[in-house]
Amino acid sequence: MKKELIFLNVMAFDTSGRWLTIALGLNDDVVFLQSLSKSRQSDTLVKDLDNLLGSNGISISDINLIGCVIGPGNFTGLRSGIAVAKAISFSLSIPIVGLKYFECFESNDPVTLIRKARKDWWYVSRFDGDSWSSEMVPTEALYQLSGKIVSEEEIDGISSYITDAPLISGYSLVQSTIKSFDRSEKIYDHVSVKPFYLQKPIAQQIVEEKK
Repeated sequence: MKKELIFLNVMAFDTSGRWLTIALGLNDDVVFLQSLSKSRQSDTLVKDLDNLLGSNGISISDINLIGCVIGPGNFTGLRSGIAVAKAISFSLSIPIVGLKYFECFESNDPVTLIRKARKDWWYVSRFDGDSWSSEMVPTEALYQLSGKIVSEEEIDGISSYITDAPLISGYSLVQSTIKSFDRSEKIYDHVSVKPFYLQKPIAQQIVEEKK
């Protein structure tokens, strides 16, 4: 997909975890909404997008680039976010930048991010100072981690920095979207964008185990 945009109005959102984060990049300004998800994000995402646009006096038709976190994370949240990104991309004929949430985390030094996957399992993403790797591990494997550890929630027996906000800020979402677009990386249309999963849906696992 060719880059023909000079001035970008960017909409970026993360529905992959317990926080719902929506951000707008309007030329040099970044505004965002963050909320702890107390209900299904699929029920609030479109309304929250509309509210953020309206409060900044712009229309959805003014958006010309979308950034969407594609994983890893909650299945329902990811599908909801990607579905909305697909719909906007299709209706406005604009590209989607697919973001892995850990790659949006700003750090120059080695760090490990921990995020809840499902009961007794966690997403562990490691930055070695140069590149990221990510895997899903059981709780007992967390006790083997060392170095700087950042988590969205307290974990018994694990010494980590606990954030009181999402791992990824609205500002970082917008900046990562623009950076990837400028580098012609991770750019999709409404057909090609897919979730990035590290685990199979539980329902799929149950079906496979019964075979």
